[in-house]
Amino acid sequence: MAGLLASLAIRKALEKLSSYLAASLSASSSSPTSGRARQEKDHEDLRMLERTMRRIHATLHDAEQHWNIREESTKLRLKELKDLAYYAEDVVDAYEMNRQKVEALKAFAGAASHKRKYQQESEGLFCDSHTVAITDELAIKTRKLIERFDEIKYYSDNFTLSENDGEIRLTPDISGLQTSSVVFENSIVGRVKDKNNIVEKLLSKRGDNLASPVSVMAIVGMEGLGKTTLAQLVYNHPEVCKYFDVHAWVCVSEQFDINNITQSIIVAVTKEKCDLSELPNLHERLVEEIKQKKVLLVLDDVWNERRDCWDLLCMPMNTTKLCMIVVTTRSEKVAKLVQTMSNFYNLECLSFDESWLLFRQVALTVNQENAPPNLVEIGKAIVRKCKGFAFSDQEDRQHAAL
Repeated sequence: MAGLLASLAIRKALEKLSSYLAASLSASSSSPTSGRARQEKDHEDLRMLERTMRRIHATLHDAEQHWNIREESTKLRLKELKDLAYYAEDVVDAYEMNRQKVEALKAFAGAASHKRKYQQESEGLFCDSHTVAITDELAIKTRKLIERFDEIKYYSDNFTLSENDGEIRLTPDISGLQTSSVVFENSIVGRVKDKNNIVEKLLSKRGDNLASPVSVMAIVGMEGLGKTTLAQLVYNHPEVCKYFDVHAWVCVSEQFDINNITQSIIVAVTKEKCDLSELPNLHERLVEEIKQKKVLLVLDDVWNERRDCWDLLCMPMNTTKLCMIVVTTRSEKVAKLVQTMSNFYNLECLSFDESWLLFRQVALTVNQENAPPNLVEIGKAIVRKCKGFAFSDQEDRQHAAL
């Protein structure tokens, strides 16, 4: 997500810079020869900055859209490029401020009495009567940005491991692990109150929105708080199971592919393989299964921030008698996008006692009551540092057990 924001920032700055270049180049053709050398140098600096920004934008865009980055060296290089993208945006914004200052001075100089002051204030801001000059400070920042880009490129060319350096050791990719609705409730610590609150909200809704039978409850919280576990508890609650005719659980994750998600909903509902691939066919098949029924749908780990994609996914749900959708997400922006109920559910951290009980289950798997005092103190210190975050991932549990 951070890469997407940096990519958008530098694209916006690129659009500004390209428009400045086009305007200044057209103006320079009719400018006098005095100061032409400085003007050409300024233009070359801007062109170099533009080319560098385009390279950064292309790399960040490709990384965000097409790559699941695991190598630390690549992550570092992308982080440096993101920082450079924001720095480039600052450089272009500084040039924009100069342009605005010039426009203000021109307007100020409209009165004859202000001409002398205008000449004093505008000194050093023009290459000629048409073009805003790059100040020495901006020129230094531009060169510094290009030097930093070259430094990143040098690092990439000379410090990246290749096949000649050894054999690649493949490790399983756990980032794409799918969640399911299965939960062993006896092993869950805390969240009873949260579970009851959400169940009450779900069962109290009887299609309050007259315009649509679809209602959405978003569970929001940082990674590791237990959003998925809470959704599992709600999904398997006896009253919830009894009330709804159709139940479906889908793990969405970062790639919000409407076709794949719709196909997964159909599989969850029918418990059969679905070979359809075109969205119109998928929508028709889903409508056959849910029309005029009461449906509970859990979409776990949603990242999509586009309204059009969300609306398209939910289109078949409008044929139901009632459709309650529970969404888990780390993003409040996503929650605000999908939420139809009064407020999304902001998940709080576990209490210290709950965290300690969970830690004991994970780390002190044998003879918990008679654990050595020094290990107990170390464990409690770790729990205090965790500040109420649950050990939600298998990797976290393994680290705790160590």
